[in-house]
Amino acid sequence: MNKEIKLASVAACILGLSAVSSSASAGLSDHSFAWTHGIGSAQLVLNGSTTLTATNRGWVDDLGTNNFGGATGNYIVGTCGSSDSCFGSDRYANNYFAFDIDGISGTTSAVLNLYQPAVGENGGADGGFLSQSSSLLYTLFDVSGNPLTDSGLGIFGDLASGISYGSFVVDSSSNGTIVSIALNAAAVSAINGGSDTFFIGGTISPVPEPATYGMLLAGLGMLGFMVRRRNQAV
Repeated sequence: MNKEIKLASVAACILGLSAVSSSASAGLSDHSFAWTHGIGSAQLVLNGSTTLTATNRGWVDDLGTNNFGGATGNYIVGTCGSSDSCFGSDRYANNYFAFDIDGISGTTSAVLNLYQPAVGENGGADGGFLSQSSSLLYTLFDVSGNPLTDSGLGIFGDLASGISYGSFVVDSSSNGTIVSIALNAAAVSAINGGSDTFFIGGTISPVPEPATYGMLLAGLGMLGFMVRRRNQAV
């Protein structure tokens, strides 16, 4: 019995370590597309030739605050920390983009091109990407509400849930470049759906390191071993 308790403790520690490694430290940044206010591009390229510039772009944070960025607004996603060069408030933000697709039809492919500021550009000492993780997963979603008029936690959650439109792994190598994200069939279908405005919401999360997966699998293996031992005893 004591041996099983020890095994349980080890497994719990491993699982706990895997959870800690995937979370950001308080006060430190975990973001992408920072310092985009007034510069850069947010464009939708359809069928490889038709380019639409976002009519509105912005963010909503975890207090429900919407910056209502407009045509040249900041579209940071993630946490701008208070303890590093982002000089932020530790609030987590999801971002959004709006495109006028009135009269658009016959779309077969779509790519979202977003500019990632370089280090030191536009007043950002940290550049567009800054994280305690080596890379972050940026995931795009459909938007059922209206981020151009809505604020609150409802629209904050809406930007990070629902139908996925695609994802892209970003890291520091993207600073000073255009990040191109191929949108999936669900996004193409929405563009062809007849609405005048196409909304995209985005959120960001850590990409687990291979070592984290290894620790998690080891923990699960120990738990499985304990279950088998107990069943055999019974």
